[in-house]
Amino acid sequence: MLHVILLDCALELVPSEISSFKEVQMQAGRKGKKPNEILLDQTHHGRAMTKLDHADRRGRPDIVFHSLVTLLETPLCKEGLLRVYMHLQNGRVVEVSPEVRLPRNYDRFVGLMEQLLTTGHVPVEGQPLVQVSKMSLPGLLSKLKDGQSNAMTILATEGGEKTGIQGLRDLLPNDSAVPVIVGIGAFPHGDISDEMKQMFDCQLELDREVMMAWHVCAEVLWIYSERIEVIRRRYSST
Repeated sequence: MLHVILLDCALELVPSEISSFKEVQMQAGRKGKKPNEILLDQTHHGRAMTKLDHADRRGRPDIVFHSLVTLLETPLCKEGLLRVYMHLQNGRVVEVSPEVRLPRNYDRFVGLMEQLLTTGHVPVEGQPLVQVSKMSLPGLLSKLKDGQSNAMTILATEGGEKTGIQGLRDLLPNDSAVPVIVGIGAFPHGDISDEMKQMFDCQLELDREVMMAWHVCAEVLWIYSERIEVIRRRYSST
């Protein structure tokens, strides 16, 4: 099983410090919502965001959108061999059901995430398909390892061990029963904290240049899929 954790996601509602700014008020008014019910977005709130701490790491929900679209509804996900989680910058963990069908339209995705961060889950009624968990990141990692000594935790990060496609393929197990947990940063600038790096057994740099989060997701996804031969098995079962 492959578990992908999008780390430090630049996904949050507009914080109170800038809720009174004109551009925030105007966008909230157009959406018929309160300022603290809309997503923080550099595209719309760039000037106001200069007042926020660590502004260069925040306000990029599009990174999460592209990463989720890359991961979900893939052969690996359809085979029940992929789980996806979002770790937010406030420490909360969001669980994403493999059954979820994300909107292809970005504006609709934004509305979905606003509902998630306001209510804690979507849909509002019935079985949640995306929900905020009470787990911390260490708690999530412990749960995903499931007590298995051969479980792998891998962090894709700049400055890690330089590893090409073949090296990554050789590292991954060919047994889907082995938990493989991969952390991928989902923020625009900066680095993973040293504290977070220490939570992962293996740190890899997958290219000599920094790749966007969804590119890393795609590379890990398809190399793992090839490693456990998920495509071949899907065809052989027909």
